Amino acid sequence: MNTILGQVISSTSSRTNGLTDGQLTCSYQEIPEIFECIQRYLARRRVSHADCLALECHNSVPSALTLLYLLARGYSFLLLPQVVNVPKALAQKPPIPRFCRYSVTTEGLTGSESAADLRNPDRFLHLVENKQWISDRTQDIGQKLYLRTSGSTGHPKLVMHSHRRLLGNALNCVERLGLESDDRIAIPVPIFHLYGLGAAFLPGVAVGASIDLQKGSNLIKYLQREKEFLPNIAFMTPIFCETLLKGRKSSRAYKLTVTAGDRLREDTFAQFESRFGCLVNLYGSTEMGAMAAASPQDTYQVRALTVGKPMSGVRLRVAKGGVESVEGMEGVGELWCHHDYGFEGYVDQEGKPDSSVLQTQADGFGTKDLGRIWSEGQVEVLGRCDYSVNRNGLLVFLGNVERAMETIEGIEQVVVVSGGESQRGQGIDAYCVLEKGANLAQADIRAFCFDVLPRHGIPDHIFVVQSLPMLPNGKVDRQRLIGRDDARGDRK
Repeated sequence: MNTILGQVISSTSSRTNGLTDGQLTCSYQEIPEIFECIQRYLARRRVSHADCLALECHNSVPSALTLLYLLARGYSFLLLPQVVNVPKALAQKPPIPRFCRYSVTTEGLTGSESAADLRNPDRFLHLVENKQWISDRTQDIGQKLYLRTSGSTGHPKLVMHSHRRLLGNALNCVERLGLESDDRIAIPVPIFHLYGLGAAFLPGVAVGASIDLQKGSNLIKYLQREKEFLPNIAFMTPIFCETLLKGRKSSRAYKLTVTAGDRLREDTFAQFESRFGCLVNLYGSTEMGAMAAASPQDTYQVRALTVGKPMSGVRLRVAKGGVESVEGMEGVGELWCHHDYGFEGYVDQEGKPDSSVLQTQADGFGTKDLGRIWSEGQVEVLGRCDYSVNRNGLLVFLGNVERAMETIEGIEQVVVVSGGESQRGQGIDAYCVLEKGANLAQADIRAFCFDVLPRHGIPDHIFVVQSLPMLPNGKVDRQRLIGRDDARGDRK
């Protein structure tokens, strides 16, 4: 194990803790031997460290071990979600970049003999050569991890991290969240995204904690795994926090729950804490990893309203030319970040610097998030910069419209997007999910909007929908809502 991560895994190899996915369990003590088996498997297929791999990964012990092996042994690889082998999924599957020589997929193992089968990678690893591979690519790029952005604000991009910075990011999370070897960590968020990987999985491995990897988790699956695994720490999306709050009948004390992504409503935050214990917000991105997080020791107000202070090696600032002219938004502007453990740049399908995306960390990285920094250094994130429109010469923040409409009785969730042009200026479309048993029509919602919103903030079009399109990372897919012609609601 010739990387820092390999040394971390070695230091935990004597522990009885390990990884589980509900079907298969592997202790840290077993990992070095399994790594040797994977090494022989790749050697037989003449895979070298000069070959970049594309690992299709999901929350299973075989996937997690393969991922850890590639990191510990210093391979460069692209981390991708594993696509179910059905025609519709395959049609939507983006091509593997040309700089990746092999595609690696893993299979889950079941049955009483599965633990022994981890020492036989032929049982769970599948290697296929990429027919579009650039065979003459010879530049030495070092030990790199590539990730695709979610595409929540545009087309997905390829982001390049170094192994060293990835580990530094993970150790920042260990320190800020207070993770320990005695912890039992539930991870129902995907480890092929940087939240699940860099904030949850790798920090848990770094301290030798027990980890429960949950694939495709829903409320029923989660509660069953909770009963069997008995976690004291969980990493969730805000939507999953709301689902747990509504679907779990009894309270349960966690040492810590971590959430990242869209901001939780204040009333939801308060209810969750009262039933499940300490909740903290983490702020990050595919490019920067974990930029800030509240600490379990922070006051309730800090944890409920902010993402805490920046991580070690992170410098966050508010760009000049903010929105101080809008009432209540004094000191607000775009957050810019410099992170010692952030990404190294974007690359194209051939692994070369992406000339279409010029932004790097040279002068700081524009997060495209609106925020302000409190006097004691805590960071308050208010929403995306592009989630605002100009109406009647006034700036309207779509996040403010969402939060106001969610106070209307009977509405469970609202997502507001810019919908073309209107007589007031830029148009606003609101998509509303109702609470179970609620009976609200679009006209009813519009009438209530006059009570909770200024006139220039009232949506032009209101839709009542059964559900919202989601991205794999748990965020709402706003791109699919923009300009959507939704037959389930009448434009009012």
